[in-house]
Amino acid sequence: MATSSNGGSFDERGHAEARLQAAQDATNRPSFVTVQPIADFPSRPRLLARGLTRRCAWCGDRKGYFLGWFKRQERCHSCGHSYRRGDEGFELGALVANMILTFPSVLGAALVYVVLTTPDVSVLGVVIAAGAVGLIGPAIFYPVSFTLWQAIDLWMRRPTPAELAGDGDATL
Repeated sequence: MATSSNGGSFDERGHAEARLQAAQDATNRPSFVTVQPIADFPSRPRLLARGLTRRCAWCGDRKGYFLGWFKRQERCHSCGHSYRRGDEGFELGALVANMILTFPSVLGAALVYVVLTTPDVSVLGVVIAAGAVGLIGPAIFYPVSFTLWQAIDLWMRRPTPAELAGDGDATL
């Protein structure tokens, strides 16, 4: 078997280059997918259910906007609809949705700690339990907050016929 100048075989180097090229191809997906028309727009309860389960509110695809837990893409890879809908400040609504999901979790953690340690409740313990959930909660709810806010946005601002046909995003 022939070797390269760095001591590795050509076959090993070739496989490594192929793996590197495949990884680059996976991360360099086209940013624009052809927008698919939505024939049957979901009901409001279904929109919220999709938002709470990290699905695209438009088509219900599970991996619509997220390539990982924190890595988002601009458009759903299945239906092609943008999560922003023409709103540059969309992330502000997702931030508020994240806070709405996190605050009850903090209160719940404090309540669970109090119930489990009654009658000798330590204030420091309550603060530590609530603080831990307050620090971890936003990271846990990050993707859900975006899909939930998209569902709420579609609930409040119903899509135009042009949006449903896939002819562009909404305008404010």
